[in-house]
Amino acid sequence: MKRFNTPLRAVTLLAVAMVAFGALYAQANDLVVAKASEFVTLLQKGDFQGAYQKVDSNLGFKSNPDTFKKYWQALESKAGKLVEVKRSSIESKDGYFVVTQVAKFEKGHVDLKVALDNMMRVSGFQYANHKDDSSGSSPQASSQPAPAATPAS
Repeated sequence: MKRFNTPLRAVTLLAVAMVAFGALYAQANDLVVAKASEFVTLLQKGDFQGAYQKVDSNLGFKSNPDTFKKYWQALESKAGKLVEVKRSSIESKDGYFVVTQVAKFEKGHVDLKVALDNMMRVSGFQYANHKDDSSGSSPQASSQPAPAATPAS
């Protein structure tokens, strides 16, 4: 009987470990998305100083609050006001987390890309037309990165 019990224990422990790892992975992803969303919300609200305080030193040396203001205003002039974020995805690229948020604006859908370093500081931001928009009403948004370009491309 013990012979069957040991493999059963091993399988049970493995299943518990996988569930725990999955929960930790989901929490980490939630944190990354939350930090990217916080940055976009600050831009949307016009709190460009607050957004600037979320950037890493590399991006901070290349930009200032006015940089973010001009960049966000350029986006809004093409796409209209941000209505809602539809969904977010995360990828790892060159040591950074790149969060792509599919955002619904008044004139269409735009992909907002926020790159975060391992300290959850914003290291880049850019936007581009959302390619999967079946409505065909995406604005002609810039695919150029913000003046302080980043690994978000």
